Amino acid sequence: MILDIDIGNSFVKWRLSDGAEVRQFGSQSTKSIGQQRGLDLPEEVSISQARLSSVAASSVQNALVTQIKNQFNAKVTLAKVSSTAAGVRCGYADPSSLGVDRWLAVVAAYHLYQTSLLIVDAGSAMTLDLVSEDGRHLGGYILPGLTLMRDALWRGTDRVKVDREVDECGIDPGMDTITAVNHGSLLAAIATVEKLANQYQSKVVVTGGDAKKLLPYLHPNIDYLPDLVLDGLALAAISTIKL
Repeated sequence: MILDIDIGNSFVKWRLSDGAEVRQFGSQSTKSIGQQRGLDLPEEVSISQARLSSVAASSVQNALVTQIKNQFNAKVTLAKVSSTAAGVRCGYADPSSLGVDRWLAVVAAYHLYQTSLLIVDAGSAMTLDLVSEDGRHLGGYILPGLTLMRDALWRGTDRVKVDREVDECGIDPGMDTITAVNHGSLLAAIATVEKLANQYQSKVVVTGGDAKKLLPYLHPNIDYLPDLVLDGLALAAISTIKL
């Protein structure tokens, strides 16, 4: 079995496949990995290979690599950004400075659609990347995610204090501070996606933990692909380094 792991700032997602079909999958908080809990993987399976994508602290990555090698004696590789992959040409002058999660999402989406794209990853940070019809990565944007927007107001103001998670969807004017902040954050994210979608007239693909909060307010033709980074990891064209 092959184990693919997407190590994000907030969550770690994984899935097991036999090379053709996904057999099992799961997720847990990234924080839990650092608490010596490790990844909750089934013990009864035989894993021959593990492929990682990581934007988290190196301590989290190292803990998972150690666990996989000790528990399964499996070969472990780490995805890295390259100048080209699966028909996509990286738009960064220094490809290594592009987040590997963004790269994997871009390559996986282009591999699937083969057209001009706006790829939105609504996670801890909200990233938006553009790809031309011929596979040129046109660069992108990085914004605070919904929770980071709320936290920025908490830290940067004296009276806008919101201690509730962004767990309610809505963009109507808020009648209290908590609602005003939560709805304002969501509206800002939606407006950004709509602006870029209108400007570039591209197919829009959305992924990430907060994607479902945006989807009810976006055009119905937008596609939601929750495992886009894992899909990128599974592409043979992705460059990796052995750990």
